[in-house]
Amino acid sequence: MAKQVSIAYEALPAAKDYEAIRADVERQIPLRNLHWVRSSSANRTIRTIQTLPLDVRPLSSFTGATELLERPYLNLLFVVCDDNEAYRATVRTQIREWLDSVTAKYHQEWLIVHVTSGKGSGAKFYQRKSAIVDKIKADFNVGKKDRCIQVVQGSSADDPTAWAEFLTKVKEGLIATFDSNVALYEESVRKADSQRQLSGWQFLPFFRQKEALADSFEAMTLYEDALIQYDELEASFFQVSKEHAQAPWFRILGGVSSGDDALPLLSTTNKPYRNLIEMDAITIFDFRIYLFARQAVMLFHLGRVVEVARRGAYFVSTFARKLREHQSTLGPNFVEAWTYSACLNIVSECGRRIDQDLSDPAATGFVAVKAELLELAKKQLDKLGMGAGHLPSTHPFSMSFNESSASTVSSSSASSPTSPTPPNRQPVTRKDLLDAMDKREAFDKLYVELTQRSLQAYQASGRRRCAAKLNAYLAALEQCRERLPTAQKLFSQLPTTYTDLRWTAIESYLLSQCTSLQESLDMPKDRLLSTLALVRSGVSVGSKEWGLEPVLDHVVDWKRQNAELAKKLTDDVYQLSATLSKDFAAVAFPTFLIRLKDGSGGRPVDEDGVTATVLVRNILPCDVRVDEVRLKLATMEGEQVWLTAGACTLAPGETPVTVFCPTSVTGRLTLELSQLRFSRIIFQYSHRPVSTRNLAPDPRQVPVTDKQPAIFLPPDQQAVHIFVEEPNSVALDRQRRMILNVDPGRNTVSRITVRLAVVGQDVHFATTAAEGLDGIAFTADADDALVLQDLAPYTPIRVAIPLTGNIVDPNVQAEYTTSRRPHTRRSLRRTMTYSVALPLAVNVQDYFREDCSLLSKFSVTTDGVHGLKVKSATIAAPPSVEVKPCRARSDVPVIISPLQTANFLFKLQCDRPTEVQDPLQLVLTYASIEERLRFQVRAVVDRGIDGAGLHEHRRWIIEAFLSEALASTDLERYCSSESLNHLAYEEATWKKRLDLCMVPTTAREPVLSTVQAIYEELRSAGGVVDVWRTLEIPLDLPALNVLNLVEITPALSRTEVGQLVPATLTIRPSFRWSRTPVSNTSPIRLAYSVVANASEWIISGRAKGEWVAQDGEEIVVQLGLVPLRAAAIFLPSVVVQPVQDGSASHELVSCETQHVTAATAVEVLPITHRTTFEIAVPLAV
Repeated sequence: MAKQVSIAYEALPAAKDYEAIRADVERQIPLRNLHWVRSSSANRTIRTIQTLPLDVRPLSSFTGATELLERPYLNLLFVVCDDNEAYRATVRTQIREWLDSVTAKYHQEWLIVHVTSGKGSGAKFYQRKSAIVDKIKADFNVGKKDRCIQVVQGSSADDPTAWAEFLTKVKEGLIATFDSNVALYEESVRKADSQRQLSGWQFLPFFRQKEALADSFEAMTLYEDALIQYDELEASFFQVSKEHAQAPWFRILGGVSSGDDALPLLSTTNKPYRNLIEMDAITIFDFRIYLFARQAVMLFHLGRVVEVARRGAYFVSTFARKLREHQSTLGPNFVEAWTYSACLNIVSECGRRIDQDLSDPAATGFVAVKAELLELAKKQLDKLGMGAGHLPSTHPFSMSFNESSASTVSSSSASSPTSPTPPNRQPVTRKDLLDAMDKREAFDKLYVELTQRSLQAYQASGRRRCAAKLNAYLAALEQCRERLPTAQKLFSQLPTTYTDLRWTAIESYLLSQCTSLQESLDMPKDRLLSTLALVRSGVSVGSKEWGLEPVLDHVVDWKRQNAELAKKLTDDVYQLSATLSKDFAAVAFPTFLIRLKDGSGGRPVDEDGVTATVLVRNILPCDVRVDEVRLKLATMEGEQVWLTAGACTLAPGETPVTVFCPTSVTGRLTLELSQLRFSRIIFQYSHRPVSTRNLAPDPRQVPVTDKQPAIFLPPDQQAVHIFVEEPNSVALDRQRRMILNVDPGRNTVSRITVRLAVVGQDVHFATTAAEGLDGIAFTADADDALVLQDLAPYTPIRVAIPLTGNIVDPNVQAEYTTSRRPHTRRSLRRTMTYSVALPLAVNVQDYFREDCSLLSKFSVTTDGVHGLKVKSATIAAPPSVEVKPCRARSDVPVIISPLQTANFLFKLQCDRPTEVQDPLQLVLTYASIEERLRFQVRAVVDRGIDGAGLHEHRRWIIEAFLSEALASTDLERYCSSESLNHLAYEEATWKKRLDLCMVPTTAREPVLSTVQAIYEELRSAGGVVDVWRTLEIPLDLPALNVLNLVEITPALSRTEVGQLVPATLTIRPSFRWSRTPVSNTSPIRLAYSVVANASEWIISGRAKGEWVAQDGEEIVVQLGLVPLRAAAIFLPSVVVQPVQDGSASHELVSCETQHVTAATAVEVLPITHRTTFEIAVPLAV
């Protein structure tokens, strides 16, 4: 039991007088809120003692106390006397005798307490003090410190503060004694420690002195300081044991007493440890246990139960290794039995003290340490079971051995201290262990219970891997007892856990056992999965080699056995997977590593397609024959491309494999997926960057980087090529058409099926009404697809396809076969830029005249981007309509820049407009500037290529010339001269193009010479081709209900400002341009209004009016015009409009006005006379 701080008391005049105040004193215990500051240290930190229990005893009970802690910390003298005479006669002498006896002892604090009943004068205690206490203070107080106080008997029950002064003085006395004791102990410890290097120095006396300091801290409930002392003692022990290893005491191990294997580890009362230390008779075994038990006691006082468990696990494991060095001395199975007992004792003692609520973080932490301690105890059962023959000495039970028996024996017999084993001593005394070693049934029961306890603790703490490991032990036990179905069920639950947690050593063993059991139980599908997992477990995390050492029988010729095992496992996987009904994907399988060789993208020379080289690394130590290698790549547009290779053998290490895709694609292809087919197993690997959707592959395969493997393929200029273009002639009154071009390139195409579609558009391609140009034959199937057959190499064909709707960027999908690979179906998908929008806009404005003539002005503008050349603009009309253009016919086209407008004026003459039924056609012959440039360059390049016979290079040469011409040509200057003399041949640029287009070396010189010849022809203004497009716009002959001929006739052609000019307004309606016969028309009511600029004319007379119009009948109105400024002023204008009556059945009347005198002006002169007025202005005085 821990020592307490003691207080000695006496009572005067008789000892029995203390009983009157015992209750008052006991109410003040334990003391609370004491504050201690070291007086002998530079560290002035205040230490607070929350609660301090006290041992209050008579002074006579301390007789014979020698240690400071055994002595009273404070001596109290209770004087129960209110009589002055008695005090002078006897009590004062008694106090003097008591004080002399107390002060004669070293480090003794004392306090005299006068106890009064408070009944003397009736005055309150706080108003005056008794004369007795004053006399006591006068007689016995020494110096400034007040050691005499007064209390009232029984007052603490009613007023807790009545004894406040008593409590204060007691605390001061205790703290003073404790501080002086600590100073003495620390000085003694420092002195002993300084003599460590002297001969004859011993550790145990030093330990006793330092433990006395720890006891003082413990008595004052300063458990943290006490723990520090024991921790320092432990560190000193290890240091001294190294410095004085040959000292006699350090050679006495101990542990040979009966029952030492089963003693409670955390108990300090197993043996009289302190007496043994005092007599220097304690062994290392007992000393280490006692020291750890004292540390645990301090930790328990501090409430750090989890730390006790953690320290206990470390202590047991480390001290067990020390004991194992003396196995021959301690006896067989002693270390295992002691370790087993110690672990269970720690779990039991800590479990009693900790809160069982798992939501408490401390409880959760204890559960994790508890699991480790229980597992450590289970490992001792493994050793005992193997020693007793209950368990085989194989994996996983053999993993519990830390050291071999040979090394143990040799180490213990070399230089280690020995403790002779007493005669007839039994090393193991625990009954449960003795029963377990004697009976297999008892062993199995104890083993399963302990393993289940540890497993449940691991599961409660969230440590899945450790829980799975214990499940493996239970499964192995079931297998040893030949309960195969239960063992197989337990084994089959483990692979997934170990795959995720990557604990490959145990995983490989468990999987090998699982496959063996499944083979015995005839479970082929389960065996396949287990075998695959076993192969996978051969690759450790961070390793690039394969090995299953835990599965091998021995390590002799390890490489040969490893290769044979790998071969057997792969053969088993191949045979077992062949029985599957469908393919099975093994994702991120670590035995293979697939990477794309840098710069390996290429094309076959004689057919369409894509090739690439993939490097497949086989980590297995044997050859593996795979049925197929596949890569999935993706274009920038998201199109997926599969490259494949047939069966091949993968030797250990890296094997290059060439993969091929019959589809010709262009641009950057990024590797997304790779696959190896192995019977019905597909080993699949993702090469996409890590993201939330694409989790990282198994790190045993390859470190994942953000750079995704890719290859770049330039356009295949000899592959099948499909594109669309606009027809040269477009008639807006007929169905639009689109020209589909199919170029077979190098291929002899046996059959090609072309489908056109526009996503999200209401568009229809009339493929059944398509027309083959240049005499090409084709068919259309039921799915509106064009089917073409027997296309010769380098012979493009064209098909005109009618269409309806607004076509924008149609998608082309084609499938074709060639004569080289008639059974290989190739595909082609692309989105082409195409639109029915024309590069120009046409607006028309008509002017009607009385003489049956019509003036039509057509305004042609561009699309704002491309300039145009208009060769001609004509109107096709029936014989009854005579058309006269105002622009003379010329060979010089009209150039229209993107921001300009070109006007074309026509005069149409028709005597009887109502009889014209056929529509007119406006025919524009035009071409864009850029289009003419393309035609010119293409024509020259075609001639050069045809002359040199370089048909296979036609596409890329044309594209190169077009790109260069468009980039370097100023279209504004080109539109006038159409000269390309600025183009120059650059050999370095063309050599780069040859490399990019993969032109063979033998063809490079012919290509370069042909290119030079083309440049010369382009610079010499050659290749001008008269290529134009035509646009036919249907026109209806305009109609007009009423044409009003308006004439204003002034009486004067010259006048002065302000003079009235008489004028006659004549309006004559004409119905000649009306399509409705006059007899069928209802009366047309018109309204006129004379409009003039308010700064030029003042109009008098009937400026507005209405009348019913009759064909040819004039109305005459007299007006007066007053000019307002001097100038040549045009006559006012007249607006004539039909009058609407508002009825729904009334037809709308079209009406226009022709001002016959619109160009007539009146010359207005300034006023020539002057009038003078005299105004009298008064003068200021």
